[in-house]
Amino acid sequence: MKKVLLFLFVGSSLTALSANDVYQTPNTGTVYTFADLAKIEDSGVTQIDDNTFRLSKDIDVLEKDGLVLDNNATLRLGADILVRMYGGSNNFAPADTATIMPDGEGIKPKGVHFIDTYVPQNVKHVRFEGAGLRLGAPAGVTVENCSFIEHNTRIGNYAIGFVASSINNAVRNCYFYRTHLSAIGAGSNLAAGVVIEDNVFEDCSTDNRNYPVINETPAADNGAIVIRRNTIYGGKRTLPGAISVSNMLSMIGDHQIVIEDNYMDNSRYGINILGNYMNVKIKGNDIINCHYETNAMNGGSGITVNSTSDTNPTSVYIEGNTIDGSLWGVTIIGKTKANLGNNADATASDYNPGRNVFANNGNCGKAPAGAENAWDPTIPYDLYNNTALTIYAQGNTWGGADQSAEEIEKRIYHKTDNSALGEVIYLPAGGGVAGIAEIESPDFSISVSGAGTFTVNGVDASTPVMVYDLSGVRLFNGTAAEEISLNHRGAAVVVVGGTSVRILL
Repeated sequence: MKKVLLFLFVGSSLTALSANDVYQTPNTGTVYTFADLAKIEDSGVTQIDDNTFRLSKDIDVLEKDGLVLDNNATLRLGADILVRMYGGSNNFAPADTATIMPDGEGIKPKGVHFIDTYVPQNVKHVRFEGAGLRLGAPAGVTVENCSFIEHNTRIGNYAIGFVASSINNAVRNCYFYRTHLSAIGAGSNLAAGVVIEDNVFEDCSTDNRNYPVINETPAADNGAIVIRRNTIYGGKRTLPGAISVSNMLSMIGDHQIVIEDNYMDNSRYGINILGNYMNVKIKGNDIINCHYETNAMNGGSGITVNSTSDTNPTSVYIEGNTIDGSLWGVTIIGKTKANLGNNADATASDYNPGRNVFANNGNCGKAPAGAENAWDPTIPYDLYNNTALTIYAQGNTWGGADQSAEEIEKRIYHKTDNSALGEVIYLPAGGGVAGIAEIESPDFSISVSGAGTFTVNGVDASTPVMVYDLSGVRLFNGTAAEEISLNHRGAAVVVVGGTSVRILL
């Protein structure tokens, strides 16, 4: 079976700046709060109550000035409203929380843009509802402990979008819920180094277009792209994947990419690497049930790496991943140099113990009539070598009944199947058992009744109950005797007598 090249990346298409009226600060060295702006005639800022403000004009905070988002403030933005900050004297890191949201039902604001700021910026403890964050700060921006709920794409295709080359960016401990397109991404012509770690992404890319949840471009001298310890709960959609890093324009450089210790499930694909000049490490990821592509010839791999250059091909090191329930386990395409396990000499520079685990990967080659996808583990594909190069893949646990050469050959497509392809060296194999251990169901149930309210069933009324948000903030401490009502939407962790479960409010 000849497999076509997989072009799974879509670059950013940023919306134009709005045609709203604009208020510009005077550039005299003043740092403003929104309460200060509300006192200025024609600023477009109206104070509704003690700490709630309505914005009806775009705001440009010029280079010498600054803007502070006060603790517990709420900004209600009108249609397409954008706050742009050019200077370095800004503070969008309230001690506890602040909210940026639409000024009414059906209104779609843009959000906040850091632009040309040569001082590192911080955004912390902010809840963005509909609105997004555009980052064009050359010195970098750190975004921590924020949430992005139902990003509407008016500011761009990404809830957090990099729109200029920059260094020292980070996105940590944030929560993304039902963004219309990608949660985080960069334009295909930008080099913005970033560390993306310890975030939770839930049911993102709801428009069901070819926009993966994390959609990055390599950054060369501006730093590595590091995607680590994130959790991506997919929405079982046919077009968006989980993670993509693509060098679409073949930017020259020593591009370092690290994707490790992430969990991703129920997406079109798990990890997609496309382009040249990249050195990629993919290690310790759990990629589960990424099989919602309806045509296996168009994608559906747990991991895909596609490089076309004879002189500067991408190299990929793949170790310790679990790939369970994909149309294709790992697909290596074009001129890619891949190492999935080379364990003959522990002192060698290319040593790799392997330790990848494959299970339940396969497809029928097309979508059967009436079926949602082409997933069919009875026609197995754990590794497809669609290159002319030899691939070492030793020390791995394959998805067959045993780890014999006969069983492994059923799951690998390479020189044995097509003489134009390279060989896969897979022996010695690993000795583990393929598959994922499932956690037993708790002996209680939770009934969610809407508006942040739920009850715990099946336990004694005196059983202690605690509720936390995904950043670890405790929202409730009590017992199962009462109906629990929270001022919280999205995911939460409920601990009942020492057993924790995740729910969606």
